[in-house]
Amino acid sequence: MTSQTKNILRPVILFALLLIPTFYTMGMAIELEYSWMKKIVYLTVVIVLLVLPALFLKARTYFIAEGVLNFLFFPIEIASLYLNHQSTSAPFLQNIFHTNLGEATELMMALWPLCLIVTGLWILYFFLAFRVTNTYLFDASFRKWIIGIAVALMAGGLVVMTVFIRRIHPERTAGEALREAVGLVELKLNKIYPYNLYIHSTSLWQRQRRVKRMEKEVSAYSFGIRPVVKSSNELYILVIGEASRYDHWSLNGYTRNTTPLLKTTDHLVSYAHVYTEANQTDIALPILLTRANASCMDISYREKSLPEAYQEAGVWTGYISKQVSSDFTERIRQTCDYSYFYAKNFDADGNYDEAMIDQVRTTISDTTQFYLLHSLGSHFRYEHRYPETFSIYEPVLGKSAGYTGLTEANKIPMINAYDNSIRYTDYFLHSLIQYIDSLDRVAVLVYLSDHGESFWDDSRKLSLHGSYQTSEAEYHVPMIVWYSDEYAACYPEKVKSMEQNKTTPVSSDVVFYSMLDIAGIENGIDSTRSICSPALVACDTVWVHTGAGTVEPFVIP
Repeated sequence: MTSQTKNILRPVILFALLLIPTFYTMGMAIELEYSWMKKIVYLTVVIVLLVLPALFLKARTYFIAEGVLNFLFFPIEIASLYLNHQSTSAPFLQNIFHTNLGEATELMMALWPLCLIVTGLWILYFFLAFRVTNTYLFDASFRKWIIGIAVALMAGGLVVMTVFIRRIHPERTAGEALREAVGLVELKLNKIYPYNLYIHSTSLWQRQRRVKRMEKEVSAYSFGIRPVVKSSNELYILVIGEASRYDHWSLNGYTRNTTPLLKTTDHLVSYAHVYTEANQTDIALPILLTRANASCMDISYREKSLPEAYQEAGVWTGYISKQVSSDFTERIRQTCDYSYFYAKNFDADGNYDEAMIDQVRTTISDTTQFYLLHSLGSHFRYEHRYPETFSIYEPVLGKSAGYTGLTEANKIPMINAYDNSIRYTDYFLHSLIQYIDSLDRVAVLVYLSDHGESFWDDSRKLSLHGSYQTSEAEYHVPMIVWYSDEYAACYPEKVKSMEQNKTTPVSSDVVFYSMLDIAGIENGIDSTRSICSPALVACDTVWVHTGAGTVEPFVIP
């Protein structure tokens, strides 16, 4: 083989090795599974991003740098794709960081053939990289051409996304839509190796610093709750749903039979007028889990949370989540006695909420416990939220449909899939209630959604959630309470108040006070904001946090 042939062949082999995680992603990633067009676009973007540094670095320098910063870590990407059908995510990296040396050694011993293959590929890569001729891979004219293509792709992509965002949210200005488009580009980089590895690692490091700072700031805070001595081992569960509308539950009068199991469940109370104070999850959660409200969000960073209040009362706490973590939830996670966050992509096959019941089963104990469950519920893309057996209402857009399908012309199939997801939520909650009931203990389950969802309900043409304008579809949420026979016998007055208050208009900030009151933890509890209290005060106006970041009054209809 001539030296000229070797000089051509070595870079080709090195590029092929660098593309190993890319080709594996195209075959395994759930977001690319249903569309060859997406795979082609993904491959094109990856190749452009891979080639760009080679335009400015000489060949040997480029390949060695890519080897150190890229190829050394590709097994992490492969492992994430194999286990979760998604590129390396923050939760997956967090699980790796939390793995101890013994567990890591045991895993590598079990997978020693793969470890040998990876080691062989590393040796081959760096053997070739150090023998590449250290000249530029491309001539000057070709480098300018590639840079021009990259700039054109980026600019064209931003324009298309900006136009699309304005079509979905016509109330937003061109500048606001452009900023959101830039944010979406950054979000896409979170799924492209090796950028995702460094973005998520940096994010986790920064989050850990913020969480530690938050923990330090609230470490001395106390609700003044004295430990509660229970005569029996009680169980309290708060399930936070996702994007569920009050008026799409047949339990609440919807014409479709979306909640057949809950409708026939004994000891279940559905509340008619509960309004969330935010139409975005990251804002709604602190309001639900602390004494904060839309008008005073900083309380969530100055005071402890609901699980911590339970801990102050001497109750074991568990946090199980299907959602992504945030600074706020990460702080709570680190303080709970047990926590489990699923690392799977939202749209991974079989990633259903009922898996959380198994986590409860494995951690249930003979002591008083509080569980916080955060479900995927009716998160868009709806078709991924339920098994095929729950596809009751047809047609739907299908699992391959994405945000490009968000048009009013697709309203009916979108609502069909959405209602199927509500039907599955009914099954999930009923299954959880059945399990709790089988334990024969004092127990209560509370469910409510973080916010609702819009489907072009009026002339404003709002869709999904996070709208800049107030909409009943996004703020009126379902809330139910189920209690066991044992609870009714132990707390008859609280049950009486819960039943009497089911038509009282309230804000979602009643959750914090009600969850403590339900468990008989009454130290410092505002009885005027508890559904278990005869002193609960009705409200006619709720101040809500909109997608624009403003706080607006919402008059309860």
